[in-house]
Amino acid sequence: MTDELDDMMAAMGTARTGGNADAAADNRKDGSDDADAVQHTGAGFGTMGDIDIDPADNPHALFPGDTSTMDLDARTVAIKLKRDRFITDDVYETALDHVDDIRRSLNNDLLELVDIPRYRVMYARPVAADDLGARSLKTRASLTREEAAMVALLRIRVLGYESSRVPAKDWIISADDIRAALTTGAGWLASRNDEEGVMKRIGSVISRCTTYGYLASVEDTGDMYRITPLVPAVLTPELAEQWLGESGDSTADETDVPEEDAQTDADATTAGTDEETRL
Repeated sequence: MTDELDDMMAAMGTARTGGNADAAADNRKDGSDDADAVQHTGAGFGTMGDIDIDPADNPHALFPGDTSTMDLDARTVAIKLKRDRFITDDVYETALDHVDDIRRSLNNDLLELVDIPRYRVMYARPVAADDLGARSLKTRASLTREEAAMVALLRIRVLGYESSRVPAKDWIISADDIRAALTTGAGWLASRNDEEGVMKRIGSVISRCTTYGYLASVEDTGDMYRITPLVPAVLTPELAEQWLGESGDSTADETDVPEEDAQTDADATTAGTDEETRL
């Protein structure tokens, strides 16, 4: 893969949560913790230590000693952008109302705001500034070749939906669809004969793509998923075709690919291997 992937897939920066990706996903499953993190402490700011606090001095203050000029909605969106893979829908609309404040907040953490209006998606990307001597709140990460092929498959599926003018909420794909695509033709598991092993690997890559924000489980179903707008926002159809071709032509699928979380800090990932796509 070329350096072009850094720009196309920069959304894969991951916040340092101190735990694995699944734990991080659990912490932000419903987003309720974001609002809790900036709850208004109520009236009666009083004092903090020896500092007299007068709410009239800062109408945006949410707690004693608060000097921020961002209101609650702007802070909540900024927190989501720093914690989550991306924002969309109503949160995206809220972000548009506070975009300057949110951008400044992200810049303070060496992040830049990326807005994809066509898909109503925003995400925070680590700035490319290795010479600063400081590390961004998020870091670029790597996809295994399996994950790259999976994301490419999802992008091609979205292209078909877009051609038929299917709304994003109906971009549905089943586990059987994924299995069929990956185990036939040029799929990276087409040459495998171990059915049990194949199903395990497919289940693993589906789980990881759900954690990374590319898939969302459809409620009340056991094997249906919605492809999120993050997929077309970060990957072009042309690059998707390239990824699918390389996954089918390479010999990487004959080597066991680690199933642990591939979203590691940039300096902790081995670059240039056949097993990973550098992002």
